[in-house]
Amino acid sequence: MANIIRLGMAEELLANPHISVRKSFFGLIINYIYNPTGAKIKVVQKNYNPGDGDTIKHMLSLGIEGLKKGLKGKGMPEPIAIGNMQLNICYAEDFQFLAIQMEQFVDYLYKPTTDLVVAEGEDAQQILTAIKL
Repeated sequence: MANIIRLGMAEELLANPHISVRKSFFGLIINYIYNPTGAKIKVVQKNYNPGDGDTIKHMLSLGIEGLKKGLKGKGMPEPIAIGNMQLNICYAEDFQFLAIQMEQFVDYLYKPTTDLVVAEGEDAQQILTAIKL
C-alpha cells in the first residue's frame, strides 16, 4: 500500500471541503482526514495492463453510476505486478469516501488519463466493496 498521493491528486483532494490535513511528529507525518466521520484517508495504487486499464478508464468516464454499474456487471479486472496503467484509490478507512483516478506511464511519469472521480456515503461504500479493498 502506498502512502503517497500524487501532487495533482492531492491538490484536487484538498479542494474538497470534506478533506483536511493533519500533521504530526513535527510536521513530518501528514494524514488526510475525511471530516464528516474523522476517518483517515488511505491510498492504494494498482497496476493494470493496457486492455484492463482502458476498461477501467471507460467505467470512470461514466461517473459514479456508470462505475457502479460496470463493477456490478463486469467486476474489477485483476491487477498485475507491473503495468503501464495505474489506478490511484484514496478512500476513508470507514468506506464513506472515495477518490479514484486512472494514470498511464508516459515519458517516465504517471500522468492522469481520467478526471478524479469522487463518491461519498453509500456510493463510496458500494464501489469500495466491489473493488475488494
